[in-house]
Order: sequence, then structure tokens, then C-alpha cells
Amino acid sequence: MKQEKGSCSNPRRKIVKKKSLVPVLTCVAVLGLIAAIAFAAAPAKNIVVSQDGRQMIALKAPSHVTTRDANSDASLKTIGGNLSTYPYGTFFCCYGNTIAQGPPSFLFTYWVADAFTPSADATVTRVEVAVGTYSTSDIDFLVSLDEDNNGVPGKALKTWNAKAPNEYGSCCTLDVVNDAAGIPVKAGTQYWIAVTTNSKHDFFGGWAFNSTDMRAHTLASYCKGSSTYCGTTNNGKWVAGQGLLPAFGVLGN
Repeated sequence: MKQEKGSCSNPRRKIVKKKSLVPVLTCVAVLGLIAAIAFAAAPAKNIVVSQDGRQMIALKAPSHVTTRDANSDASLKTIGGNLSTYPYGTFFCCYGNTIAQGPPSFLFTYWVADAFTPSADATVTRVEVAVGTYSTSDIDFLVSLDEDNNGVPGKALKTWNAKAPNEYGSCCTLDVVNDAAGIPVKAGTQYWIAVTTNSKHDFFGGWAFNSTDMRAHTLASYCKGSSTYCGTTNNGKWVAGQGLLPAFGVLGN
């Protein structure tokens, strides 16, 4: 059987020329580096990331659950989102997407955005996201309400500086940002809630998945860094995809 040059598949030939070992060893080295990320956090806080670095897992359930203050949203209507009304399960505590600025805390920059489409014209005054931090040394990140640009996040209609004081794996306190003036959104138009970072803050944490809908929905991800982790074609670009959505709420009037 002919072995593909540069393939990471397991070679089955008993005799392999020395030159053909190069791509195999390269693949092993790459996987080894990624695996090193996955277990680096485990001894300290019982948190790991997936083999590709894009998802974060808390290995232990929270010892104490803080219920969400639902009364704070009582005067607002839900424009989009997937937050549960169950007080002890507003979102899923222990599995979600990595959010990272990159080195030195993490090996590459990684962001995620959720899509939503208002059913009626509305004005957004509040956005809520379930973001927790691994490193308590820098808890600052960004939340933005973005226009759609051919199926990925486009121009930011509003960007907020947010904080994630809660450790990833806890539940169920949300990170809340507000805009008193409000941002108009139109019925039937797709928008995005993006959780990102900037070079001013060395953020490393996770955006927990929702607990209400296990179907795949439209989302977008952004990876920037070495081609080892982010490839070359879409390195430093938003990429559309389908998957389980992180927990968020878009509220207003």
C-alpha cells in the first residue's frame, strides 16, 4: 500500500525508508505539543483543554452553585440567546470553548462568536455570557455585538470591556455588560455576540456551553498563531461552522 507523503495516518509498512519517517515524526511532534497543552492545567485547578486546544473541560463539578439573579432581567425582554431559567443550571458548568489571548498564557489566540436573529425589531441594552477564567491574574476580556459579514462576524456595533471574576467550572453567575442608550437590531437579520480579547490583557479562560439545546447551530471561531495550531488558510480570520453554542443572552426592549 502506497503511503501518502506528509500524511499523519499510521503507517503499516514493515519497511520504511529513513526519509519517509520525517513527516510521521513531524506529526508525532505536533500532536505531542498540542497534548502538552491539554494536561498543563490539570494539576493546579482540575481543568484541561481538548487535544486541539479549542475546548476547555472542568474535571470536577462546582462545590457550590450560586444561583443567577433572574430579577435583574425582569424588566427586559429576551431578544436572543439560550440561557436556562433553571436556577441551578443556567448554563453547563464544565464544558465549553477556550477563550485566549495567546502567549504567554496560551499557545495561540482563540475566540468564538454566537449567531442570533431577532424575531422582531428591538433595542439591545444588555448582553450576558457565561465566561470563566483559568488564570485569576488577568480577568479582562471583550464582548461585542457585531453585524454579519457573509456568515461571520463583521463590524462591531458595540464593544464592551468585561471581566470574568469567576473561575471556569463554576455556576451560575453570568458576565453582564450594559448599554443604557441601546443598540437597534432588525427582525430577520443575523447578528453575532463575540467573546474576544486584546493585547492589553493576557486572558485565558473558557466560555461555557448552554444547557438548553444540544443541537448544532451556527457559530464562528477565530484562531491566530503558529500554523501548527491554526493552519495557514484561515489563520487570523473568522471561520463559520456548526456546533454546540456557548451560553449567552441578548436582552433589551
